[in-house]
Amino acid sequence: MEITEVRISPSKGGKVRAFASIVIDDCFIINDLRVLEGREGQLYVSMPTRRSRNGQVRDIAHPLNSQTRERIETRVLEEFQASVENLVVAQPQENDGNDAGREGRSSSLSRLTTKLFSEDFWTSGGSKTEDDNE
Repeated sequence: MEITEVRISPSKGGKVRAFASIVIDDCFIINDLRVLEGREGQLYVSMPTRRSRNGQVRDIAHPLNSQTRERIETRVLEEFQASVENLVVAQPQENDGNDAGREGRSSSLSRLTTKLFSEDFWTSGGSKTEDDNE
């Protein structure tokens, strides 16, 4: 089994840091894996689940052995860390006048994704209220 592709999408905060999809052997995709932050700040990967009519949460897909789980978790967390580093550290490129429209759209997207991945955007410490100003 080879994980041939990993896609990471940032989350809107809380314990879920991102959603991930993996492609196995270029022929099977698993969606809705979650990158979660534990109580002590450690990151881990949760497999996709569904809530049944009676309220039970059931796995949709999950590895059958610990080696497979470790391979999936390691690859997803590596891609997540790379995404965070690339988006937070990325600097807007200088515009030389060529492709001005496309460059403007990509820098807007870059600024938005950088903001979404920043810690203080999703925590209460990043926004001020009127009470804070008094």
